[in-house]
Amino acid sequence: MFLFLQVIVCFLAVIAVGMRLSQSADVVAEKTGLGRTWVGGLLLSGVTSLPELATGVSAVTVLNAPDLAAGAILGSCLFNLMILGLLDIFSGREPLLKRAPVGLGLAASLGCAMLGVTAAGMLFTQQGISLTLGWVGVPSLLLILLYIVSAKMMTQFEMRRRAAAILEAEPEALQYQHIKRGQAYLNFTLLAIATVVLGVWLAYLGDQVSAVTGLRQSFIGALLLAGATSLPEVVVSVEAIRMNAVEMAVSNLFGSNLWNLAILGIYDVVYLKGNLWLEISDVHLLTAIIAMIMTSVAIAGLIYHAVSRTQIYVTWDGLTLIALYIGGMYIIYRS
Repeated sequence: MFLFLQVIVCFLAVIAVGMRLSQSADVVAEKTGLGRTWVGGLLLSGVTSLPELATGVSAVTVLNAPDLAAGAILGSCLFNLMILGLLDIFSGREPLLKRAPVGLGLAASLGCAMLGVTAAGMLFTQQGISLTLGWVGVPSLLLILLYIVSAKMMTQFEMRRRAAAILEAEPEALQYQHIKRGQAYLNFTLLAIATVVLGVWLAYLGDQVSAVTGLRQSFIGALLLAGATSLPEVVVSVEAIRMNAVEMAVSNLFGSNLWNLAILGIYDVVYLKGNLWLEISDVHLLTAIIAMIMTSVAIAGLIYHAVSRTQIYVTWDGLTLIALYIGGMYIIYRS
């Protein structure tokens, strides 16, 4: 009984802190001058992805379960894209991706490229081709390098886009002039730390609940654990949309997938017993491919809705993302 009470308390705390984190991120976006897209895609997504890093490193180094850690990361990528589809349905009359800047396709495209590297790494391994430098697989090094390059590209793109927007139109109205820059950064840092701690705690409690209920080794148990580690992304994105910061919500989800795949590379670095790619189950190749397809659908939705006049609650891309997630989970379960 006490365990389930802890879950409820932690769940509510994650929601409360996540809502404040979104608000604080909006302040930081204004104070840095880099905007909501950059803050959501790199800064906010990094914070909400850190629980996956902490729990995954523990699974790899302490529990000696690299396959579980890799599966959770790829499952989280699918879950984030499914969240995008759900937000599209519940965010209002206008399609979500119509309200998001088409430039977010850059982050999504880079994520698709990283998923391609991940799928290729698993495919090579299945064919008996092991590419390593020391104990670390070459695909892992490529994932980390690609994330660094992606972060640089996204930063340069956003700075140039905002500079061009300032020249062409009136400067954006400042909403947080009453908040000092140092205070804004301190508030965000404290809320980020709280989010990470609560995220790790919730993942731990989710694992304990799975053990108590006998679901730990089951597919349902894995889904519950993935949902627990992804709760911060859900809360932050929902609150961002409530604040009418759609670009921050969408970029957070795309950025979280970039972070997740870089984290997969980090798992290989800390897994000192050999090449992590040799330990990943064949079924996860299917997960990576489904994630690539879902990302491609999201990119198509961004481009299509940029010029579309659609005014409906449910869009083809949102439904497709949800259907691909459900269908993908069923196929993986049956595999």
